[in-house]
Amino acid sequence: MIECRTMASAERLDAFALMRSFREDEAALGDALALFVDRPDYGFVWLAYDDGIPAACVCVSFAISTETGGIVAQLHDLWVAEDLRRRGIGSALLATLHGRLDQLEVTRIDAAIPGDGRLRAFFTARGYQDCGGTRFRLARR
Repeated sequence: MIECRTMASAERLDAFALMRSFREDEAALGDALALFVDRPDYGFVWLAYDDGIPAACVCVSFAISTETGGIVAQLHDLWVAEDLRRRGIGSALLATLHGRLDQLEVTRIDAAIPGDGRLRAFFTARGYQDCGGTRFRLARR
């Protein structure tokens, strides 16, 4: 069973274990995760667990948009553990995150996507518009 939730202090080690797969500076990663716990008004880390095992994560940062007149969520660092890919975990992570962002009345979601063609196709299939480079966007209203 896949369960998704906001990272709290108790889950920081789970997020750290997932993200150190692609973040070399472990001190900076630890500082950033602490900041997400200490300052939820800046954003949060959304985690997915597969039968209790940390399986995926994505970071969400907030901004105010003068274009939409509301809050924009910026997604970055989406990661699914390599041995757990192609099992619907990333889809569940993003779907439940969209539900959470609806609750927070987010007006737009921007995502920073690296040049990985599979990840770009993943976001496009979920309604995100390719804005060129590494930028993708999903209008909420």
